[in-house]
Amino acid sequence: MRAEDFVAARREDWNRLEDLLARANSGHLNALTPAQVLTMAALYRRATADLARAQRDWPGEPVQRYLNGLVARGHGIVYRRGGEVWKRIKRFYIETLPRTYREAWPYLLAAGALMFVPALIAFFVVLANPDAAYTIADPRLIDRVHHHQLWTQIPQEERVQVAGLIMVNNIYVSILAFALGIVFGLPVIWVMISNGISLGGLFGLTQAYGLAGGLFEFVIAHGVLELSIVIAQGAGGLMMGWALVSPGNRKRSDALVIAARRAFTLLLGLAPLLVIAGTIEGNISPSGAPFALKVAIGLTTGLLFYSYLLLTGRSSKKGALLELQVALDQGRRQLTGDHVQA
Repeated sequence: MRAEDFVAARREDWNRLEDLLARANSGHLNALTPAQVLTMAALYRRATADLARAQRDWPGEPVQRYLNGLVARGHGIVYRRGGEVWKRIKRFYIETLPRTYREAWPYLLAAGALMFVPALIAFFVVLANPDAAYTIADPRLIDRVHHHQLWTQIPQEERVQVAGLIMVNNIYVSILAFALGIVFGLPVIWVMISNGISLGGLFGLTQAYGLAGGLFEFVIAHGVLELSIVIAQGAGGLMMGWALVSPGNRKRSDALVIAARRAFTLLLGLAPLLVIAGTIEGNISPSGAPFALKVAIGLTTGLLFYSYLLLTGRSSKKGALLELQVALDQGRRQLTGDHVQA
């Protein structure tokens, strides 16, 4: 095909893209309807593919220079974020993070089941046979329970240091759950199940010796928030693993990139909350604070956590802004593939 024939075949789409880019540039993208935003994203992807072909078949010719300018102008508009850091952060926490969390509900349910079903089974197994706890816990810890003592007491002068260690460990586990998702999610499944077994087994052991109330009192203040975040990070790892197992109509590499972006959104948005959970676990949970106060802290943090993630952004504009995000996400997902196909 000659360059002239290529221009004749594609000129109409380029003209439409130029028109949409001009309108978007003048109105900062909100001038476009949701349908126009989607159209602009699709036309931009086609233009990047056309540019790749022009660079290959007609380097240095006018069509190549024209498309280079068109794509450069489109990139500046399609991927524009306004340049205001605080607005971008606000948009991330008000729209992107809660929406990503809600869209991950199948993986959240799976991660929760992988933790709590083994926990329930381990609870009754260890309750019926306390010696089974030796397979899941440190023998020194079990011996303390045999002497009707818990391991949850932290000297007051060490609590700040312990809280810091807990924060670091929890964040490390979250990052690990995210990273392990790339191995088809199998290590993530093992992490969720093993943590569930440990949790349920320890409650079963303490229940057998009449100490479950004390363990519950220690866990309740920080546990609701901490376990919710662990499940969310596990869901991110499962999301990545499932993208490799069942990529749908995409290449595995493309599906993994999409899933990794969503999982990283959960990691980036929720990992800082582990600082709050660690602070509570290191300072309030082992303290002599009233049981009612610890319950109130646990329920309040849980209520705030789920209210934020499940309700935030639902009543915000669902017009051009949200459709724009969908379009941009779709454009990023397929951009690499379009270059390759060209």
